[in-house]
Amino acid sequence: LEALWKEKKPDWKAALMHCHGVYLITDVFTGMRYVGSACGDDGIWSRWETYFATGGHGGNKLLRKLLKDDGVDYARRNFRFSLLEHASSRDSEQQVMERETFWKNVLLTRGEFGLNEN
Repeated sequence: LEALWKEKKPDWKAALMHCHGVYLITDVFTGMRYVGSACGDDGIWSRWETYFATGGHGGNKLLRKLLKDDGVDYARRNFRFSLLEHASSRDSEQQVMERETFWKNVLLTRGEFGLNEN
């Protein structure tokens, strides 16, 4: 995924820019998970681009703490990105956020089992 971002593959970029929804980042080493959403102008592409541009944390406090020692190398080895739910173009930002909350609850990503604080 990082290679697609670096190369800015036009077909992948276009597809992910038009894709809104809820995504999951799984740390395969610890089993911890982070649920996020994207519904802005450039969709999932823009949100995931933030993770690559920041060395893996995307500005998230708990991901930043996790990556404190090994940084981007840890993220490259252990983070897996996946799309949990694609949002319809008719879905509002509020609806996407509600689905994000749903997935946080289902996957227990708050507290001891996850990397979401909110």
